[in-house]
Amino acid sequence: MEKNRRPTMNDVAKRVGVTKMTVSRYLKYPHKVAKKTGEKIQIALDELGYIPNRVPDILSNRSSKALGVILPSLCHSVFQQVLAGIETVAEENGYQVMLAHGGYSAETEQQRIESLLSFNVDGLILADSDHTQKSLKMIQTAGISYVEIMESTPKNTAQSVGIDNELAAFSMVTLMIERGFEHIVCLNVKKGIRTSNKLQGYVDAMEDAGLTPRSITAKAESSVSLARKMATKVFDRYPDTDAFFCTDDELAAGVLIECQSQGLSVPEQIGIAGIHALDIGQSMMPKLASVITPDRETGEHAALALLSQIHGAQIDIEPLGFDIDEGESLSS
Repeated sequence: MEKNRRPTMNDVAKRVGVTKMTVSRYLKYPHKVAKKTGEKIQIALDELGYIPNRVPDILSNRSSKALGVILPSLCHSVFQQVLAGIETVAEENGYQVMLAHGGYSAETEQQRIESLLSFNVDGLILADSDHTQKSLKMIQTAGISYVEIMESTPKNTAQSVGIDNELAAFSMVTLMIERGFEHIVCLNVKKGIRTSNKLQGYVDAMEDAGLTPRSITAKAESSVSLARKMATKVFDRYPDTDAFFCTDDELAAGVLIECQSQGLSVPEQIGIAGIHALDIGQSMMPKLASVITPDRETGEHAALALLSQIHGAQIDIEPLGFDIDEGESLSS
């Protein structure tokens, strides 16, 4: 199918009866054009379906007014909220977001970084911290800033925005222990949101209390069906289990369903807790205990931090706060 000819600034100028320079000025600085003239130009732009051409600016290495964002999952509700926060701040500051899917793979992320850099994005927001050497080299060569999200601790070397996941997990597991649970098993996934940090927080809390850490890790992404299978394995392997700490609420929801299918009472016989306070866990009966994470705020703060760097300023980033919701799955 042959492409239609796109309307140009000359087409708009002819329709309104002004110069091409006036149209260009309106597109870049609408407040510098007389109100009535601007209204006529906007009507012509709408009627013609004018599409701005940013290629000249990109080729001349000027600002593309675009931020590249690479997320490991496009269906997880946490990342949907993060993206909403990024887009809000970007649009308020005259930037567009170019989104790519990384799939929890450093190699895939590298391919996406190369693609986004080819469009001359002004900066990058990356959800993972494990980057290939080539990825870091390409970013350095491009001379742009990048911000990592979903984790923020004093240990981070890059600009990072998020909560301290290790502390969040430690806090929740400590609460579970205070509620009388001793044989707590952690369900973890390789393809998840900073799950290794959450697992470490669980281990630290158990060891600090003189208890034995037990965990099962799956190589897949979190899902309810996966959690049901993992819970069955736990009951077979550790029959004295009295609680589950899950690194994602989808896992926690699956555990609850499996417990109910086996006739186990929650929280009287089994305690369950997760992280991220997803809608699925908050809507179940009993309501799942969870760590409430500032997902939309993470996106907003990340975009603000990146834009500050783009404009030559470096701001201090502190870990974002989180809350513990005990729900109904730890005590009756």
